[in-house]
Amino acid sequence: MKRKAKRTVPRQPKEVRKSSKNTVHNHDGLGTTMPPDKEVLLIYFDQKGEGEMANEFFNEHDGRGWKTPTGATIYNWKVCAAEWIYNYRQNVKRRFRQSPFYSESL
Repeated sequence: MKRKAKRTVPRQPKEVRKSSKNTVHNHDGLGTTMPPDKEVLLIYFDQKGEGEMANEFFNEHDGRGWKTPTGATIYNWKVCAAEWIYNYRQNVKRRFRQSPFYSESL
């Protein structure tokens, strides 16, 4: 029995990203509004259980002009915030393991 060829839909050209300067501030909660409102950032960090880190994150990235350490533009602040929180938690675990009170026999 022969197989029928699948019909394919021609690919549509990808939309060009708009510059963050020309973007209408639409706080849809997806993290694409650049730069983010500080209130939205505080809510996000509070939901993740790291509310005290929000100001430090905002100040560092705002000072850099919302660019990565290599100079690339940040398009989604939630990705950076999630990575920031992950690195912070890993650092806390590492410091705890290096503590003289840490024992692996727990």
